[in-house]
Amino acid sequence: MHHEHGPAATHPVYIFKVLAGLLAMGLLGLCAVWLPVSGATPAQQSAGVAVLVVLALTLVPAIQWVVSRRDELQRLQHQQASAGTITVLASAFTVVGILQANQWLPLFNQFWTLGLLLAVWGMRLMWADRRFR
Repeated sequence: MHHEHGPAATHPVYIFKVLAGLLAMGLLGLCAVWLPVSGATPAQQSAGVAVLVVLALTLVPAIQWVVSRRDELQRLQHQQASAGTITVLASAFTVVGILQANQWLPLFNQFWTLGLLLAVWGMRLMWADRRFR
């Protein structure tokens, strides 16, 4: 399928939204890592953690809102990318868990898991987009 103005998933506004979302998530991660070494009092740290958690929880409705505004083809692409991501990551996380449980792999911060999730989802979304060109 060929779109007159190119595939919607590669439209500059769409790319800007994805990059803005990734930047926001990256900033949340940086703030989380910075907070314990910031010299803040325990009360300030607790307040900072609460704010970061609330901001992180707003990601779900924000993503749902963005996806709900996509057309039917774009929603189908997102569904395919998401379903494929779940299967890849379920297997990958099982392997990582086995290796960590047996001390073959050190424990690591969940931000690495988030990065892996975003990388796999991004690749799956590009593959879904290519199927409709």
